[in-house]
Parts: sequence; C-alpha cells; structure tokens
Amino acid sequence: MSQQIAYPGRAILSQWLHELPAESQDVIVLITGALDLPRLALETLRDYLDASIRVLREGGLLFIQGRPDYLPEVGVYLDQHLTFKYWIAIESELHAKVSGLPSVHAAVLLFTKGNRRFNVRRVRFPHRYCAFCGRSLRDWGGKSHLMHPEGYVISDVWKDLPPADNYAQLSRPVLDTILRMVDFGASHQVHGLVGPREGIEEERTRMRETAIQYVLPGLQGNPPPSSPAHDIDPHLVNVVHCGDALEILRQYPDNSIDLVFADPPYNLDKCYNVYEDEQEDASYLAWCNAWLEEYVRVLKPTGSLYVLNLPRWGMYHATFLNQRLYFQNWIVWDAVSEPRGKLMPAHYALLFYTKHPYTFTFNYADVREIDARCYCRRAGCIHQRKAARHDEKEPLTDIWWDIYRIKHKRDRDYHPCQLPQGLMERIIRLSTNPGDIVLDAMAGTGTTAVAAAQLGRRYVAIDIDEAYVNLTRQKLAAVGQGEYVRVSRTRKQPRPYTKKELQLELRAIAQRLGRLPTPEDVERMSRYKLEVFYELFPTWGKALKAAKIDIRS
Repeated sequence: MSQQIAYPGRAILSQWLHELPAESQDVIVLITGALDLPRLALETLRDYLDASIRVLREGGLLFIQGRPDYLPEVGVYLDQHLTFKYWIAIESELHAKVSGLPSVHAAVLLFTKGNRRFNVRRVRFPHRYCAFCGRSLRDWGGKSHLMHPEGYVISDVWKDLPPADNYAQLSRPVLDTILRMVDFGASHQVHGLVGPREGIEEERTRMRETAIQYVLPGLQGNPPPSSPAHDIDPHLVNVVHCGDALEILRQYPDNSIDLVFADPPYNLDKCYNVYEDEQEDASYLAWCNAWLEEYVRVLKPTGSLYVLNLPRWGMYHATFLNQRLYFQNWIVWDAVSEPRGKLMPAHYALLFYTKHPYTFTFNYADVREIDARCYCRRAGCIHQRKAARHDEKEPLTDIWWDIYRIKHKRDRDYHPCQLPQGLMERIIRLSTNPGDIVLDAMAGTGTTAVAAAQLGRRYVAIDIDEAYVNLTRQKLAAVGQGEYVRVSRTRKQPRPYTKKELQLELRAIAQRLGRLPTPEDVERMSRYKLEVFYELFPTWGKALKAAKIDIRS
C-alpha cells in the first residue's frame, strides 16, 4: 500500500479542500489547533468540516486534532454526518490551567464515512517494564502467555509517545502513528490530506507561542449571579432512595448539593437488572439531559459535577453542560479492557464541571501526587518497593491511568459496570470537604455512597433497582459499624483445566501445523475434548489468542 498525501498550508487549506473532487480522499487529518482563526469553535470550523465530509470517500477516515474544551461540539456535529469511532486522548506537555486539574490531554477524534469496513490496522507500542520488579507495567493477570513480542496493541489513550505540544499542532510521532493506522489493503494507493502544514511539529517556527489557555466554553462574559446555598431537610440526606431518579431529584431544593456524580447506563445493551440500556440515541440523550438539568439545579454555587460515560456520549453531555456550567476538565480514565477491534477501548470520559469558574471546592493538595508510572501496580511490588523506599511520585493530571477497572467477577456485586472505590474516593476528596453532601442518582451497588460515608461526607443515593438499593443499604449499615461486608457469591466447582492450559494447547498444535488449528484439528490432535474449548471460551477466536501470537509474528 502506497500513500499519496498532500500537505497544504494554512493559507490555501480551505481552497484546497473545496477544489478536491467529491469522495476522492481516503484519509484527512485536520489539525484544528493550527488554523489561524479568531476562536476555535464549531462555527469557525464548520467550513473545513463540511468540505472534509464532502471529499471523503465511503469508508474514508477523518482525524480531527484539537482540545477538549471545544472538540465535543465539533464531534457532535460530525456524528450527524459520519460514524464516530474513537476519541483518542494523547498525553502531551503539561500545562497549568487557571482552574481545575493541570492538563496533559490533547485529543484526536476519529470518524469514518459510512458503515463499511473500518480501514484501520493494529499498531503496537513497545512493552514497558517496572523500574523496581522488572515485570511488564501492564498486569496481565496470569495471561502473560498472551503478550505479543512486538508490543501491545495501542488503545484510545496514548501515553507512551514523547510529550509534546499537541494542543496547537501534532508532533511527528503522533502523526506517524496516525498514518500507520491507515489500512486500505496492499493494492490500494491511499489518497489523503494533512493540514495545515504549519500544524506539523517540524514545520512550525521555533518561536515559543503563548502558553495554551482553555477558554471556559458556553458561559461567556460575566457569570450569572450566584444564588445562595440552601439548607436541606435532614431526612433527605444519608438516605438511599428506590425509585425514578428524576422524580426523587425534584424533591431536593436548588443549590443544596456539594457534589453530584453520575455513571449512567452506557446504552450498550449491558445486562442491568432494570434499566432499558438499549434506547434509541435521541431518547437516551433526552433522558440524560433531563437528569443533568436537575443536577445543575441542585448543585451549590461552590459545587462540582462529574459525569462518567463513553466518549461518544461524553461529547453530547459536554455540549449540553457547556451552556449551563463551567468546563474544568475532560478527565480521561484510562481503564484498559480486553483487546477488542483495531484499538483497545480504554478511554472512559469523566467530565468535570463547576457552577462558578474559579470559586469552588477544590482540594488538589489532598490528591496531587500519585505513584510514578515507571512502577507496576501489582500489590506485591508496591509493598516491596515502598519498604525499600522506592517511591517516586508524579503530579495528578487529567489523564488517570493509575486506577484499574474491576476485572474479576469475584470483586463485583452483580453489577455490569461497577466502579472501583478508589475512583470515587479521589473525586470526593478532590471536590468536597468533610460534612459535605454527595449525590449519585444512578447509584448501582452503592460505591459512591459507601466512599462518601467512609470519608465523613453525607450522601444521597438513588437507584431504580430494589436489589441494588438493598445491597447499598447493607453496605452502609456495615460502614456505620466500622466494618465492610463483602457480598457472598456462589463459587463454581473448580475444573481440571484452565483457560491458560487450553490456550497453550492450541498454541502447541498451531506450531506443529504451521497455521491456526480448526476445531477438526483439535478433535484429531488435542488431549482435551473439543467440548471443553466451547465451554470455556465464547468464540473460537478467543480460544486461539495465544496461537495467533506465534502464527502472525
């Protein structure tokens, strides 16, 4: 596959796009931070976006570089015309903002035209290893046999490239990675455009530009006068409600809550007990906007709002909230999951908004340092290196990579998207003081309320599922007694074989055959019955993970 890429300059980029034939380009990389515009926003970028949509061919790729203060509105607009794939968060040079967390989050949105083949290939970054124990930084949880010798498949959070100013440009390593992702087949000559040329690192002048400053979107000029905080009925705090979130939220007075948090269903058809999680997009967003409006109403003038969702929905939430609150950070929770697709899905959007641009509760000193990323997160390593006084730190920014998802069923309370308590503890420490009120209207199994109670805050938890409500009450009762009760789960009978053993068996057969084995090969050559593979793995491809490493290397 050869690439014929044009690099028009800033002065001619718009004309260049308008003169290209319709549906003629396979890939476009638009570096919005380098455009000479009075203000970066949808209205100033629309001409470039419309022209890019027109010239992109079916199956083509559009990469949009920018910053998270204005990209959500751009993404929502493009989502009406193209197919959203990823919000790629790129860790960049650290810059201190006037308010909120120090930021390292530059972004590239990836859209494709139509719903045909996704023309992206797997790209790998080299494995990295712990500075203390020497093991891989990523804890494979007993699955190190699945490590590919060439490195790990990149996710939608890029932390291992040299830090650079990717807010007003793209560094050469970032651009090279983007172009390596493009895959239209070996026989296809790729036609594309990267622009403006001044937005590529080595093309820029070496004069230092003004430090990046976010413009708080949405609420421009003087902020609306703050209403006084209202007292709240004692019966409405330290309570777990069972019922509809909107109906219960309306019982709470304006300006009465210090921290509101939501982790709504992701509209992915996960197995929640009660929620209808596969709604039409419009009705899902209307529902989200309704409870977000209530969140804005009940939030105190010094309060903070956090909402966690997938990046696509995060764009819509941010566009809605930018008209009502002050943007502080698009926090990237880097919660790596199982490899899936051409990029590993790791990015959860944690939006951070406040009712006042600068005067809000913000205890950064309480959480400002985290363990350096050169160390792994294995419990044994942490204990040993701290005992040996190996304890380098780095500042907390708006990319959170040090808190893992709950991976194992044994640690879950029957909820498909249960959050780790460490995540909620950080949010609560950062944005509340002891005695403040923390509200979660989609409380699930009570992680937010439990964390609040343990940290000496008051809580309001709401959930529509009676089983989750009872579980939350059980946990909070235990907290009140100074203990924590883990919900007992039914233990399965141990099997005489493990997934790892079966995957290594398939790898050995593949090495003998010189190709990936079929089920028929396994029936003929394996010491295990074919049925056990189907019993332990949801698909044949999952069973072949280890074998694929050798055959494709």
